[in-house]
Amino acid sequence: MKIKDVVQRIGDRDFPYVLENSDIDEVIKVAIRFPHTRLVYVVDQHKILLGVITTGSLLRHLYPYHYKDKVHARDMLRNIAVDNASHLMSSGNVNALPEETVDVVLKRMASTGAKELAVVDSDGRILADITAVDLLKFNELKTAKEITEPDDSLEAEKQGGATDSGR
Repeated sequence: MKIKDVVQRIGDRDFPYVLENSDIDEVIKVAIRFPHTRLVYVVDQHKILLGVITTGSLLRHLYPYHYKDKVHARDMLRNIAVDNASHLMSSGNVNALPEETVDVVLKRMASTGAKELAVVDSDGRILADITAVDLLKFNELKTAKEITEPDDSLEAEKQGGATDSGR
């Protein structure tokens, strides 16, 4: 199954994004409107993905005194200079293309620790987002389909017929 099939099953679900020049208050509003995700995507005026802001980054920015032991000096400098979304975002994006297989994307997610990602077109324009829960639903559908639709080669063997693999 391809990522575009998963996106089709999800349907018309909006995804959280802000323009790169949005202020932090706008980022917070968007994060609150989308409880299914822990990311806010940062895009340019053409919806091309530039980066992401995690809820963790947002919390560390807003409440640094709760993260004293976990705040790096680099993060402190970044927090001082934050005026808009592009200043707070991380640009090492993990994303998927619609034509990629679910297995390839799952491997990418596993190797990076990503729990969700943007689906982008070949220009980097964001089309949808997929979460680990969406992929769990895909696995449930796949398992149900395998149970209800037996393998044709097994049926042929039961009936004594030859299959391509048995010739």
